[in-house]
Amino acid sequence: MPLASLASWKRYLIFCGVGFSGLLVDLSLFHWLHTRTGWPLEAAKVVAAETALLNNFLWNDRWTFGNRPHNSVAPWPRRLLRFHLICLSGIALTLVLLGLLHRGAGVPADRANAIAIVAVSGWNFLWSRRWGWAAPATPPDRPPQASDPDSAPPVP
Repeated sequence: MPLASLASWKRYLIFCGVGFSGLLVDLSLFHWLHTRTGWPLEAAKVVAAETALLNNFLWNDRWTFGNRPHNSVAPWPRRLLRFHLICLSGIALTLVLLGLLHRGAGVPADRANAIAIVAVSGWNFLWSRRWGWAAPATPPDRPPQASDPDSAPPVP
């Protein structure tokens, strides 16, 4: 297996670990807000999900993609906006897969949800790596910056 491929798998496993920490943040905060303090279901879910997303962004920015040179990635507000868009597209894809698996194929809801989450984690990682933390486009008169072994060509 080429070294770049091993680096990609290692980064993907770290990305999944960060995602798991976000899941714990979401579940814990949702439980506390809704069950313990009586917040409405939807409000508790929105706050918990956004807090988990920010948790994941910070850890991915620091740990998963943190070894990229600061001058080779977009500024953090742009990375955060991109991460939000990636996560929203991932949620939409998860909903589609969940419906297809549960309603279309008869897979039990909990199992269908787990399968959809695992499947979409690859989608989220791919787009985070290629777009969320991608190197900005370089002017034609300047050579591209060196980047980590598993980075893809920059996407504007």
